[in-house]
Amino acid sequence: MYRRILKSIVLSSLAVFIAAPAIAQVHVDLGGLHIRIAGDAPPRARQEQRPPRMHRDDIWINGYWDRRGDRWEWSTGRWERPASRNTHWVNARYRREGNHYRYDPGHWSNQQLSEGDDYRQWRQEQESNRNHPRD
Repeated sequence: MYRRILKSIVLSSLAVFIAAPAIAQVHVDLGGLHIRIAGDAPPRARQEQRPPRMHRDDIWINGYWDRRGDRWEWSTGRWERPASRNTHWVNARYRREGNHYRYDPGHWSNQQLSEGDDYRQWRQEQESNRNHPRD
């Protein structure tokens, strides 16, 4: 009886150790890839230490400021493996547009960006103001 329990524990432990590299492979859910608009600039980028690479095909993605809700949140740098050899990482971009900052989130080249509701509304207001200037 004890041998059977011990054997089960050893086999379970072995399975965990074998699966550990796969579990350690962190994939960050980027959620919807929406172009956003912000009234404030993102803070300066943080300096980060790169942990060891888990697999030779992994690439390092630098940390970046992500716009979540109405504030900037740091997205930590990480190793990720591209879905295919034909894809590459596109860094997050921040561009000043008037008194605001347009934010294009970091993403894989095979992923499609779309306008977020806040950016679409802001852009429509800007176009309306240009077409109908106030006196």
